[in-house]
Amino acid sequence: MHKKTLKLSLLFIFVSMLTACASICMRSVPECRAMPFYDLSPKDIVLRAAFYTSYTTSSDERKNNIAVAAKSLDNAFIDVNGEFSFNQTVGERTEKRGYKPAKIISGGKFVTGIGGGVCQVSTTLYNAALLAGLNITEFHPHSLAVSYVAPSFDAMVNSGSADLRFINNTKNPIIIKTHADASTIKIEIYGEPMKEKYVRQSVIKGEIPSTEKEIIPDALGEYPDLYEGESKVLKYGKNGIISTGILIKQINGKPVSTSVIRCDRYNPTKTIIIEGTAKRDAAPPDDKEITDTIT
Repeated sequence: MHKKTLKLSLLFIFVSMLTACASICMRSVPECRAMPFYDLSPKDIVLRAAFYTSYTTSSDERKNNIAVAAKSLDNAFIDVNGEFSFNQTVGERTEKRGYKPAKIISGGKFVTGIGGGVCQVSTTLYNAALLAGLNITEFHPHSLAVSYVAPSFDAMVNSGSADLRFINNTKNPIIIKTHADASTIKIEIYGEPMKEKYVRQSVIKGEIPSTEKEIIPDALGEYPDLYEGESKVLKYGKNGIISTGILIKQINGKPVSTSVIRCDRYNPTKTIIIEGTAKRDAAPPDDKEITDTIT
């Protein structure tokens, strides 16, 4: 991209942020417009970090929830030393606000709940914040490993109990931009230039064998060809994971520090077995030849 075009694009981002920031940064629009980027002009704002995750095979409901949350997050403005809260910025996940039922992790298993998919948005933001060098103050792992990010780099959120928080520890404000389409969410963090670069590393320390089985009778008759006394595996269990997340700081392409930022234990999942309830028809009586004897 041409330098002039890039500067104009960044300026447009800055201006669009100011238009929307009244409710996000809790200031009036005039106050936001008056806030300087301290030692930076808008044209000098750069992309500090970006991260994306995919959800190509997700249900339409889950994709909808990701898009709704991403829209609420777009243009978030965080002042110097300000602490960002995912839950405060995105708000309650309710049907009234456009969220739909989709798969969530609850009680150590996948179930259907309002707002399923929002954790993929918080996870994507968490990784972007790490790469941007921001100070993470609160995160929560899932109880089960997720498929859209490496172990020890997920960030579960729940409107009532679990949040994602981080502090803008740079010398200038930062802006969050989100882009969600039918298969991918990308989150970008803009602010002052960085001398350093951060590299993530997920290390699997061990596995926890999947040994539990859950047998479910076919109470609704969804498997009419599965008779009493018969069973079939609906879903094979997966081993749990013990992992660590490592963040490597580089300057001029050379590592200057390596930090273990977290250690996690993801539970194994059960093997799910469906037990047949269909009844076989009674066998017809054997045909026997009847011989009448006349005496």
